[in-house]
Amino acid sequence: MTRLMLILAVVTLAVLLVVVGCDDKDQSYLTKHYDTPNNYDDEITLPPIQYNNVVPSASFSVDENNPTQVLINVSGLYNPVTEEPIIPEENVNFFVEEDGILQSFKITRVDISNVLQADVVFTVDNSGSMSTEADAVAEGIIAFAQQLEASGLDVRFGCVGYYGSVSGAINFTTAEELESYLNERNGSPRTGTSRTRDFAGPDSAALHIAASSFASGVGGENGVVGTFFADSMFNWRSGASRQFINFTDEPTQPGGIEQWGTAYMCEQLSGKVNIHTVFSQDTMCYASDWNNLVDERPWWMSECTGGTMVFVSTDASDLDLSSLPVVGVMSNSYLVEYESSDASGTHTIRIYVFDEGADGVIEFVDIEYGP
Repeated sequence: MTRLMLILAVVTLAVLLVVVGCDDKDQSYLTKHYDTPNNYDDEITLPPIQYNNVVPSASFSVDENNPTQVLINVSGLYNPVTEEPIIPEENVNFFVEEDGILQSFKITRVDISNVLQADVVFTVDNSGSMSTEADAVAEGIIAFAQQLEASGLDVRFGCVGYYGSVSGAINFTTAEELESYLNERNGSPRTGTSRTRDFAGPDSAALHIAASSFASGVGGENGVVGTFFADSMFNWRSGASRQFINFTDEPTQPGGIEQWGTAYMCEQLSGKVNIHTVFSQDTMCYASDWNNLVDERPWWMSECTGGTMVFVSTDASDLDLSSLPVVGVMSNSYLVEYESSDASGTHTIRIYVFDEGADGVIEFVDIEYGP
């Protein structure tokens, strides 16, 4: 209970920062201003990585008016030890390298005057065991999407329903259209696990066809399948923060297939997305059965992607997505800007983060800044 109260307090503060855009504390030091950001000339020795438990994610683009000006949308700055957001300071506890050269940069926190794009996907286990909490999950998703949209964030929402294979999806859309998808289909009300079954939207036929042959061989609940489906099929925006929220009450079950296991997903998506887990079951329920490629902990997906985890009751009656740490992660996003040595080429980018009892480095290979 103490842990949940701490999370609620931290997230409430983060949401206020997003909606209001300021508070009584002077935070002007969070933004470093440079007329022309360039390579950092001073001698800097990076601290050693000790814990490697912070996993920032980033998406890259360029300023449309200045093709050499690199824009990085950074999120996932979350300390898993203190359960608080990490506040980055340029070349103090936050460093950026381009091709092995430390960069001088401008960093600005997201707020109502600096709105960053976020694409959010809800992946929902719609197997029979979720029937108890399915309505509460859908209602929570709707309220959460409406809240984020009203906050001023430039945000879109998608949804994937899965049980072994993908059984339903809607590509990125508005909170209003997402509500319609979850509540009814073709004029018929949807309830329980049927809310996330079937396909909707302009590309529903293409999604349905793709799902019919996606993840063959997987027979059990598997949030990795839903995540990979959205990652490969949805129309993500270049430069947008990519956020997933996965709802399930059972282990991730790859069926012995490495391609659909958590470890492989971590290799492919770490640094690219943040995956947040909502688990509606006692964490000890399967404790004796956890087994790689058979029954994997669902929150492993969060641990390797800089996401957060919340455990709710089996009927999800205590689910309040607005109080999830994901809100803090999204509101604690930053725009990093620097001048590239060669904006037309491909680059290796490293981002380093250091905090109390936590640190991490993530490498992005063969990055092209252009569209």
